[in-house]
Amino acid sequence: MVSISCAMVAVIPAFADGLIVQSTAMFPVRPAQLPRLARLSPLAEQASVGFALLPPAKGGAALQAIRHGAWSTDSEISKTIQPVCGQAADFNTLGCWDLVSGEVLADVPIPGQLTTVPQYHEGSWYVGTSRGFFIRLEANGSFLTPSFGIDSQLFHGPDARSVMKSLANAATTSSERNDPLLQNFRARFRGSWQWFATANAEFVGIPQFGFGQVYVLTANQSLNAYDLLTGKMNWSVRVAPEAQLRLATTSMVLHEKGILLGTSDGYLLLVDPKNGQLQWRQPISLSPSDRFSTVAASALALGDGVVVSNAESSTQKLNWETRAVEWTYAAGSVVQPKFDEGAVFIAGSDGAIHKLDARTGQLRWRRALPTSSPLLALTLLKKQDVLMAASSDGSLFALRMSNGDREGTGASSNYGPVVGDFFNGRNELAEVCLSYRTPGFACWSWIPSLRISRNEK
Repeated sequence: MVSISCAMVAVIPAFADGLIVQSTAMFPVRPAQLPRLARLSPLAEQASVGFALLPPAKGGAALQAIRHGAWSTDSEISKTIQPVCGQAADFNTLGCWDLVSGEVLADVPIPGQLTTVPQYHEGSWYVGTSRGFFIRLEANGSFLTPSFGIDSQLFHGPDARSVMKSLANAATTSSERNDPLLQNFRARFRGSWQWFATANAEFVGIPQFGFGQVYVLTANQSLNAYDLLTGKMNWSVRVAPEAQLRLATTSMVLHEKGILLGTSDGYLLLVDPKNGQLQWRQPISLSPSDRFSTVAASALALGDGVVVSNAESSTQKLNWETRAVEWTYAAGSVVQPKFDEGAVFIAGSDGAIHKLDARTGQLRWRRALPTSSPLLALTLLKKQDVLMAASSDGSLFALRMSNGDREGTGASSNYGPVVGDFFNGRNELAEVCLSYRTPGFACWSWIPSLRISRNEK
């Protein structure tokens, strides 16, 4: 095992600050203000406005975006629709917006607050809620938005709780089972939805797909696997059965070798996706005295191993087969490491970005960022040779991937704290988006022509 300390390497000085352009701004709106959102700033006039929300207090995982060519009979031209779905401003409502035009594509009631990131997979949407429902819905119409059916209006109003309860087997009383009206609702929802599953806890995180199954976590520490076609639960495993062992986050990575999960006591777990059996459990820590040994960030699965960080002191690369620690680097992170051309990038708990050799763990460069807030997001814009990072207060930074020069800085956001990692906007604009606790999200573009040279600074 090789142990490498970042304290021995000098910080590279900043040569240039440039501009990170806000391309889009989004905020929650009331239904009366729909179907088109107002542009909120002169910068937003340069691009159409869209809007979506992440589940509050769910870690702000990335929203799912899909591209779909829709034919307009009015203009006889093909246009690109990019639906982005998430929690709408109204309680118990899911909304979808077109990231390209800002138009509202769907605004429908759902059984509970959204607690998973809506995922589009092979013609269907998968949605989990706070009332313990996990639903597969047809991607309906020309916009490919989730279709809940007209009966979903029952999830609003005074009867909403009773209707939701009637759909959940475990929560149904004898009188409700014998109520013909509620049983009629149950049958109608089973007819309009492709399938739905229920649990005695809310579903959380980002569903994953593979081996003919969809995998999703619940808040009571269970990992469930459902058949994609029928919704039958193939297996369920209590990932954290011991009293002191709890899942640290709702992050989950599905790899051909298994499902990777992190725990609050500093372990990385590998679960067999075919049967739910625990393959191995590996500690990720330099010292048992760590205050924050939690494995909070998603692991980075590579061909020859897996890179994983705890929240405070350590990033390690493990060998897939032997679980041997191939290298250890003395910096923790709560952000998934990123990989490009033999290098691993880490948004460290020390407020710096680190570029490491993926094979040896040796430091290539380190850049300390001028922020006192934790780094919560990191993404790579390879075509621009730029990586972008964001701190929890919304400050943005653009660094050159090759040498760590800081080429762009954005002041802390007016939208409140960041609640999740970057997700992609429009690729042609080199656009990335961040979700905020306000709630809402904003998209940002890095334009190379706005770089300020060393002579101009």
